[in-house]
Amino acid sequence: MTKTHFSTGIAALALALAASQGAAAQSNEERRAAPGHGKEAFLRENDSDHDGRVTAAEFTAARTAKYHTFDLDGDGKVSEAEYVGEFTARFKDAKVPEGQLKQAHVRFGVLDTDKDGNLSLAEFNASGDRMFKKLDSNGDGVVDAADTSGSY
Repeated sequence: MTKTHFSTGIAALALALAASQGAAAQSNEERRAAPGHGKEAFLRENDSDHDGRVTAAEFTAARTAKYHTFDLDGDGKVSEAEYVGEFTARFKDAKVPEGQLKQAHVRFGVLDTDKDGNLSLAEFNASGDRMFKKLDSNGDGVVDAADTSGSY
């Protein structure tokens, strides 16, 4: 019995050590960033030519394409239902936690700056521009390894 508890304890310790090694490899900024909000995720999602950098034009093109995935009825604007619906659809195989669903509604309210109940491409891209500028810490118009900001 004691041998079993000892073995279980050693296994748990090894698992905890392995998990801590992964966390140690991340920068402090990346650990503080919300999931998917780090520079590495940004590069992975927006580097269309896979050269390890994202130009402002490349990001605007990716952002515009993403906007059109929200505009389900093709009317050129995104309603709150479309915005939240797209978010929910990404998690179709898993139940979306209620807190995350509420956050999607909050994000829509922040992005809809003219408060007309619809999100225009200009409103959507304005938030993207802020994100890009935060990650482009050296202001050269490109997000790459030379930029020191790890999250937005």
